[in-house]
Amino acid sequence: MQIPDINFPNDLPVSQRVEDIKKQISKNQVTIICGETGSGKTTQLPKICLALGRGQKKLIGHTQPRRIAARSVATRISEELKAKVGGLVGFKVRFADKVSRLSSIKVMTDGILLAETQNDPLLKQYDTLIIDEAHERSLNIDFLLGYIKNILFKRPDLKIIITSATIDVDKFSSHFNDAPIIQISGRTFPIEISYRPLQKRTDETIEDLEDAVLSAICELEKQKGDILVFLPGERDIHDIKRFLVDQLGSQYEILPLYSRLAIKEQQKIFQTGVLRRIVLTTNIAETSLTVPGIKFVIDSGLARIIRYSPRLKIEQLLVEKISQASANQRAGRCGRIAPGICIRLYEEDDFQMRSEFTDPEIMRSSLASVILKMASLNLGPVDQFPFLQPPVYKFIQDGYQLLNELGAVNNKNEILPLGRQLAQMPIDLSLGRILIESKKQNCLKEILIIISALSISDPKNRPFDKAEKADQAHLLFHDKESGFLSFIKLWALFNKEVKNQKSKALRIFCEKYFLSFNRMREWQELYKQLLQMVKELDYKLSNKDANYEQIHLSLLSGLLGNIGLKDLEGYEYLGAHNIKFLIGPRLFRDKNFKWIIAAEIIDTGKLYAQCIAKIDVKWVEKLSLHLVDFEYSNPRWNKKLSRVDATQKTLLYGLIINPGKTIHYGAINPSESREIFIRQALVETEYETNAPFWKHNLELIDQIEKLEHKSRRQDILINKDILYQFYEKKISADIMNGAGFEFWRKNIEQKDPKYLFLTKDYLMQKSADDIDNIQYPDSLVIENIPVILKYHFEPNHPSDGLTVAFPFSVLSQMKRESMDWLVPGMIREKVSVLIKAMPKPLRTQLGPVQKVVTEFLLEADHKVNFNEALTRFIRNKTNTSFRIENELIDSLPQHLKINYSIVDDKGYEIDSSRDLLYLQRTNKNKISEVIEEVAFDIERENLTYWPDFEIPEIVEGSWNGENIKGFPALIAQENFVNLKVLDNPEEAITCHYEGVKTLIQLQMKDRIKNLRKKPPQFDSYALLLKTYIEPDLLKLNLFDLIMNESMAWNKSIPRTQKLFEELVIFTKNKISKVTPELTNTLIEVANSYQELLKLLNKSKSLPKSFLDDIDEQFEILLPPYEQPLFLFEQFKSYPRYFLAIKIRIEKYNQRQIKDQELFKDIARIQKKWIEKVSAFVDADYEIPKSYIDFYWTLQELRVSLFAQELKTPYPISVKRIEKKWVALVD
Repeated sequence: MQIPDINFPNDLPVSQRVEDIKKQISKNQVTIICGETGSGKTTQLPKICLALGRGQKKLIGHTQPRRIAARSVATRISEELKAKVGGLVGFKVRFADKVSRLSSIKVMTDGILLAETQNDPLLKQYDTLIIDEAHERSLNIDFLLGYIKNILFKRPDLKIIITSATIDVDKFSSHFNDAPIIQISGRTFPIEISYRPLQKRTDETIEDLEDAVLSAICELEKQKGDILVFLPGERDIHDIKRFLVDQLGSQYEILPLYSRLAIKEQQKIFQTGVLRRIVLTTNIAETSLTVPGIKFVIDSGLARIIRYSPRLKIEQLLVEKISQASANQRAGRCGRIAPGICIRLYEEDDFQMRSEFTDPEIMRSSLASVILKMASLNLGPVDQFPFLQPPVYKFIQDGYQLLNELGAVNNKNEILPLGRQLAQMPIDLSLGRILIESKKQNCLKEILIIISALSISDPKNRPFDKAEKADQAHLLFHDKESGFLSFIKLWALFNKEVKNQKSKALRIFCEKYFLSFNRMREWQELYKQLLQMVKELDYKLSNKDANYEQIHLSLLSGLLGNIGLKDLEGYEYLGAHNIKFLIGPRLFRDKNFKWIIAAEIIDTGKLYAQCIAKIDVKWVEKLSLHLVDFEYSNPRWNKKLSRVDATQKTLLYGLIINPGKTIHYGAINPSESREIFIRQALVETEYETNAPFWKHNLELIDQIEKLEHKSRRQDILINKDILYQFYEKKISADIMNGAGFEFWRKNIEQKDPKYLFLTKDYLMQKSADDIDNIQYPDSLVIENIPVILKYHFEPNHPSDGLTVAFPFSVLSQMKRESMDWLVPGMIREKVSVLIKAMPKPLRTQLGPVQKVVTEFLLEADHKVNFNEALTRFIRNKTNTSFRIENELIDSLPQHLKINYSIVDDKGYEIDSSRDLLYLQRTNKNKISEVIEEVAFDIERENLTYWPDFEIPEIVEGSWNGENIKGFPALIAQENFVNLKVLDNPEEAITCHYEGVKTLIQLQMKDRIKNLRKKPPQFDSYALLLKTYIEPDLLKLNLFDLIMNESMAWNKSIPRTQKLFEELVIFTKNKISKVTPELTNTLIEVANSYQELLKLLNKSKSLPKSFLDDIDEQFEILLPPYEQPLFLFEQFKSYPRYFLAIKIRIEKYNQRQIKDQELFKDIARIQKKWIEKVSAFVDADYEIPKSYIDFYWTLQELRVSLFAQELKTPYPISVKRIEKKWVALVD
């Protein structure tokens, strides 16, 4: 084709350097052109190469990062050369090829050039390659630069021109062996940079971005020229456009610009009109294209940057601060036609602290496609490829992991045949894998429709002003179980209404169903290309429609990393690699699918799964055998099969796809299986055999264990490890199960029948002559009832200590007091423990413990109630009114409390408990069968909502013939609760209450966030009370008070989800009443307290004893965080108590003598109370509620004595309260 005259516009800086550029291109194989924004390098370099005679026999290739830029650059060059697009100058992007045999210049995306390397490895169709906008450092650009460097020595005729803005340009030069750099100035007019950060409105809020943009526009209102506004993303563009239209009316033409915008809409930015223009854009306008007429730039300083997370295996599209280089690129968009102004909506210090350059894509993208392409082109190891900037190792590793997931490489990272197939496909690797699997599943017809749809942006439109209508229209092709099948339904609808008709019909169709015309066209084109590709691969389309399983099995093959399991407690799904995500499409949010698959999971601040479908987890297991991990747990002796079994859990990326199946563990871990066989089967006596050695050994061990259980010693029978060593040394090393052992044993016993026999001397490491039937009888007759006594020494075991066994027939006749004396060998320890648990002053009076115990046991009448006998003895010794209370008895170790056991006629236990009354109550109807075995999986961890079952108060069952009883409770943690089974019912009740409270707080976290962090009017009383209560502690106490009172209802603490939900609602309703009530009381108390302080400061003549008493009353009324003294009901009386103190102070001078007399009465009683409470505290006992109630009675006595006019809720006097005290302590 004849080359027209080539002219270079004089107003472009590059035109001044044409000869220098020609000279360097001619002299060097690689030339770096560093041109600032506006220098004209993009449009003039291809013309310079044409003027040099290049592009005659081969093409001048000119790459652009984006399709929109490739189109516009080709159009601009064609206009300057007075040629039509497709002639001298052509372009090629996905779905559009406007290059002909007449073309000399081919403008294309860098992705197109990269794809051409598959069939043209040396790029022989080009004599010149211009890699434009190289500073953007996309993944394609970095790979191309490395690839080109590799082929340069094979293509000495190939000229390479790298263009870049003034961003780290030396890197490009050094990459190509110090290639020459030509610097070209860009801006021909100065640019004024102005910093206008978002203004603070209050201490916690700042100006909205849309208001900041409007303010910046208003600043530029009197000046002429168009405005370019850089915003983070599409939604911001839509929101701010609507806002500006409302605020500015028709003064401006407001145009959006982003990559997904329809071509027709994009072209509007190149058409000037009458109105002044405001162009709202993403970072697409930073470098990819030039918007004419721009004199002003408003820069938000933000952009949505795609970052791939190797840890989470997802793309994160988060709003980030742009780099200094990007900010300067944005500023460079103005000042091309006249002096420009750039307003940055952030601080100058913020700009200075930002990173110098944006991270290149290779440092923030998945490398799987690059690695596969390199492998298919035999380019060697990734870490040895000449990348401009080598990728981080974890990204390389992640790329291989994804390829392994897809079956493209093996565990040695060697490319497989399937990988070579994928490398030939011009689509995403995951979609390629789906396509290959669809051939196997015979659903190619459906999958072609789906993957062509997934390769483009979602064709559905949802205008903000017509959202409801759009949703209704989309329902016509919505599939309730699969977003993927929705594409097939839409395709069918499209073919029915539009197929083979003109584009006008498609436009009508798109408007009717709220679809994007351009994306539907794009879908059509891609489908045709993929159809042509599969035909070339000789894939056959089935005539039959595929079923749900076939289609989704195919999809799973490429999307195994995008599966999710429904979280039982909320709306989230648990995904691969421990991520949690929400469902994006609103039409699926109310579904409750257990397992789903998603086309993609993206992070936009929260993780959302897009285009989801319900799946069967069994399908996952079928396709992931090369990826799954196995966890083996609970290796155990299987008595029935006489072998070691284990539970095998199957996991895919941390998700449990098969929770457990029992497998033979011997083949998995022979050495551990042998150890378990010896330890659990032989040492723990779980083995079953008629062998003589076994019967002999068990009888010996049983005799010695009984002596240990009675004496509560573990030093008579040899250690189990020694017994293990006995068997381990004697048994052959290859024995791991019963069958092998029996075969071996029979052979060995033919030579030595007693080879495995144990002896009593070997088993006993200490003598046990002092353990006789007097100290530890095996049976007793208690009130004419014969009982069997069993001894068990195993702390925390349900049967630890002494067990009294009896038949059902005498259950109702049994009395707890009858066995409180235990047996002679155990009573000494019980009395010793009780005395040591008594208050310290009492212990001091008693003297040495063992001496006192001996004295008691010699004097005591064992026919008298034990508690009464010990109480009388202590009172006589100390001259006090001390009593052995149930609380003290309850504190005894478990082994010192009788375990009552009901046995059948064969001696087998039916039921047991250390609480005889409970045993009698629960067995009234003579239950004749053993309680069903406890389900051990009742315990749960990390609960944030009520579990999907009722939490019983008690769980019981049997294990190895022994009874287990437990008390489930929710255990409070900081941000969750655990469901645990406790062995103490009282403890379980307390813990369960706190656990329920924590769980309620989690349901109300948004509501109580501020209440916990800063309660209403907190400063107004916290500052006034901080003398006695630190604000942080007051805040904690206050929050607890509010929660406790808000939860106080007339029903029991929830054990079911229904009751829990009722309590949540009750608490939510009540908290709004409790909070202001308590707040008002606190304010009143705080003000009263301050008034009292002022009054005390004025009353300097008051005696020290008087002031000390007031101060002590303050300390008790206002404890820092001392529960349960700081209680809601009593706190409501504080204003009255404080007013009584005030009245007492004001009247003191008139009745000093009377006050002192009254105070003596109070002090005397209060001293007794303090001593008693101190004894409880010293003994580490919870203060009984009766003592707490008595303390508040003392406060009422103060009101009655010192401020009688205030009245009390009930009659009170010194005489009455002394009487109450005597009744309390006796």
